[in-house]
Amino acid sequence: MTERARERAQRSFVRCTPAEDWELWTFSNTKRPQFVRRIKRPAAAPGRVIVGLPVRQTVTTATWVATDDRALVPEIVELQLEQQGLIQRDGKRSAPDIRVLETQADKSLALATVLLPDLDPELAFESAVQFEPAGFTLPLPQDRLCIWREQGRIATAVTRGRNPVHLQIVGETEIGPEMIHEVRCALLHLGAQRLCGTLLGIVLWGDFSDEEVQQLQKGLQLRVSHESLPPPTFPATPSKLLPSEVGALHARRARRRRIQRLLLAAAAIYLAAIAGLAGYIGWQKFQRSQMRRQLAAEFPTVQAIQATADEWKKVEWAVDPQLYPVEVLYQVAALIPPQGMRLTAFEVVKGKLSIRGEASGAAAAFKLAEDIKASPNLKLFQWQMRSPSLRPDGRAEFTIEGDPKIAKID
Repeated sequence: MTERARERAQRSFVRCTPAEDWELWTFSNTKRPQFVRRIKRPAAAPGRVIVGLPVRQTVTTATWVATDDRALVPEIVELQLEQQGLIQRDGKRSAPDIRVLETQADKSLALATVLLPDLDPELAFESAVQFEPAGFTLPLPQDRLCIWREQGRIATAVTRGRNPVHLQIVGETEIGPEMIHEVRCALLHLGAQRLCGTLLGIVLWGDFSDEEVQQLQKGLQLRVSHESLPPPTFPATPSKLLPSEVGALHARRARRRRIQRLLLAAAAIYLAAIAGLAGYIGWQKFQRSQMRRQLAAEFPTVQAIQATADEWKKVEWAVDPQLYPVEVLYQVAALIPPQGMRLTAFEVVKGKLSIRGEASGAAAAFKLAEDIKASPNLKLFQWQMRSPSLRPDGRAEFTIEGDPKIAKID
């Protein structure tokens, strides 16, 4: 077993002592209970804590129920407890712990344990995960009256077989006539209800004087054995008792843990986003450096291609048919109207065209200039026309110039 699994299997258990302090014990699945030390308050116990509830914090009552159906017993007992005012249906008190001790023909013996409403404040702490009545954590002998002290008070338990059928804190702090009378009344009540049979004796646990032993033996006419308080036993069936104050603390802890998980999830998402962004930036830097190395490696080739392209642009006038002067003249002549216009000059100087002519009027000259600009075959030039000159006879002399949109020939 790993160390972590061993820690999960081990549990802390606290129970009250005859004085005002508490005993701390540890339980594990493989070892007997081990006493650790005395502590001032239960909340000082480490880890997840099981609390041995003092008898004064509970009401324990046994009753016969007129059914042998174990599934129905808890519901019937709860109705009886509600009628007695020991539990409430509004959920303000802890649910009772109900156990079926035995079943006979058409009836069952049930033991109910109810938490009293005024919980000792020192028992309301967050790390308490389970509450066990004191009588369930002692190795109760068969058919006995057991007596011990809890924080200065005398506690009693009566067993039927090895099961407790009565747990009580008596009103006296010492064994004397009043205490013996109170116990005798309780035994008579149990006998009348047929909750216990003939007792085999009395067991005193802890520090009691010889005088107290003799008074008890004489008053109840039972053999008394005096022993030290035995180590606790962990009950096979966990109790269902949980104080409402502790339940509220557990709910608060659960909310804190949910909030912590949400915060951790948000932090994880934020860190993942930061890591993703950092990775993306790193990848972009890597790509940029790769591109720079590639550009540096290919720069001489690019330069050579650029030089070749420049040379091709220089000879484009010679190799592009659309730039041949004769072709340009042909395209312009095709736009001249049959009458009222003639060309007088066509020149090419360093790639720039100059077309001069005469038109019947300025409007005809402007119309020719617009037609030249709109011609798809003459799109390689940027065309413009100066204002025509009007002659005395009304004719207009015009000049249209075209600059090539590609490199010019020097």
